[in-house]
Amino acid sequence: MFGFFIQMFLLCAGAFLAGVLLTWLTMRARPDAPEVTGAPLSIMEEPVPSAPAIKANSRTMMFHTPESPYYKRMKGDAFFHSPEDARRAGYTMWTPRPRVPAVSQIPVV
Repeated sequence: MFGFFIQMFLLCAGAFLAGVLLTWLTMRARPDAPEVTGAPLSIMEEPVPSAPAIKANSRTMMFHTPESPYYKRMKGDAFFHSPEDARRAGYTMWTPRPRVPAVSQIPVV
């Protein structure tokens, strides 16, 4: 029983160390990487007070403009300065839901 515990411990420790190594390799700065020109697009920036804020939901990947009826209700976990910034980040604009007509509940005689 103790040998099984040691095996599982070594297996888990090896998997953890492999994950740490892979994360470090992908996150480190490479000297041969090309320089990024301009400011990087960040979804965590707070909106500029003078411009209308674009709120986005990262779960649904949709953004809402001030014209949206849901704009005041939604909290938004991503903010953009313009709809073009949101589209470049992979978000789609909200669309009104089509209204479904109510089915008549009149029984047929």
